[in-house]
Amino acid sequence: MRIVIIGAGPCGLGAAHRLLEKGHSDFAVYERRPYVGGLAASFRDERGFTWDFAVHVAHSHYHYIDRLMDDLLPGGFLHHERRSWVREYQTFIPYPFQYNIRHLPPAARDECLAGLRELAQRPPSDAQRPTPNNFEEWILAGFGRGIAKHFMAPYNRKIWSTELRDMGYQWIGDRVPTLDLARVERNIAEGRDDVSWGPNHTFQFPREGGTGAIWRALAARLPAGRLHLSCGLVRLDAGRRIAVFEDGREERYDALISTMPLIRLAELAGDTGLVRRARGLRYTHVEVTGVAPAFPIPDALRDKTWIYCPEPACDFYRVTPFSIFSPAHVPDPDRHCSLLCEISTPGDAPIPRGDSGAATLRGLRDIGLMDCDPARTHLFTMVEEFGYPVPTVDRDAILADVLPALESQGLYSRGRFGGWKYEVANMDHSVMQGVEVADRLLDGAEEVTLPKPAVVNAGKR
Repeated sequence: MRIVIIGAGPCGLGAAHRLLEKGHSDFAVYERRPYVGGLAASFRDERGFTWDFAVHVAHSHYHYIDRLMDDLLPGGFLHHERRSWVREYQTFIPYPFQYNIRHLPPAARDECLAGLRELAQRPPSDAQRPTPNNFEEWILAGFGRGIAKHFMAPYNRKIWSTELRDMGYQWIGDRVPTLDLARVERNIAEGRDDVSWGPNHTFQFPREGGTGAIWRALAARLPAGRLHLSCGLVRLDAGRRIAVFEDGREERYDALISTMPLIRLAELAGDTGLVRRARGLRYTHVEVTGVAPAFPIPDALRDKTWIYCPEPACDFYRVTPFSIFSPAHVPDPDRHCSLLCEISTPGDAPIPRGDSGAATLRGLRDIGLMDCDPARTHLFTMVEEFGYPVPTVDRDAILADVLPALESQGLYSRGRFGGWKYEVANMDHSVMQGVEVADRLLDGAEEVTLPKPAVVNAGKR
């Protein structure tokens, strides 16, 4: 079986690695970029700073991934405890926001409590409660009007660049903790922070080279001649199963594993009805501004791994004090620090120009996070057309039409934007989507990650 893999990000490299593990050598990997890693790549600039495209952390739902990481970078990880915060009202609120509202100004705190107490008056039986129709209704039903107003709604509108009523909530899984009113009231009464929650409560990060070090190490294991960089797919003859690439090369395949955006794959496959259906999927552009001021990490940020920013005073939705993850990210941690600031725009809007540096510095100052002298601050901007696949209300219905239709033509679309399921779009999920589709093609094994997100996110597999 000749297998062609499109994309050398976590999913494509995961598929290639699994084929080699299974003794299958008749494959090739094509990547349109001149580097591997996709959205999880890292870049070292001319000033000696290392940058990731947004924050990626190596926590895993799979024992297979744990073993692979240790094998790829033995002894090469730093281990961190997740310490995430919300920046709002000129103060830091520990995450999860809903369990730490004691840090809010009194009026906002009381509004959040009133909303929770209102919810507590609902009928005790789930059967008597209306089922939410969308993400907005899910937020209101689970957290009340106060928490929706002060964090959940503004933050999620920022990150998704989408009206919340247009989004489903099937993607939530283990990402957002549900509410216990008694626990919230106890935290307020006792002045206690409640932070030990979540699947990535602890995580590891490469000592050197950023997240991209993982994927460079995995790509280095491929036999010579199997990986083709700067060689994007430009045409498909799905009937004859021939792929044509930028350099004019043609590949005959029996199965093609694609990690390119599903919309683009449908367009190349050429079925007009399928293309129209796939274009109903929504996504965001993401612009990441790397900020490197000429001073070490401020004390106020030393205990924070990332910071959610819901307020309109800044364009970015999240800030990561990146030099905390590894001192190797900056030339000299005694003289520099670095932050990643992420900005989202709708996928149907123009692609960002990569000129958000000045606005980002103003936003950092206006929310009281950091005041940087523009003349002494190094900026590095990264832009991606496809940043987040948006889990809209109709997403699953679209995928149920498009993915099987492509598979009937030997086209297996997987990965963050190939499978288009945000709930299984972390690095570990993406690798396993590649591993599982390889197992399916070779052995007929059942895939789990893409079709059953709730199963894989329920615990370590």
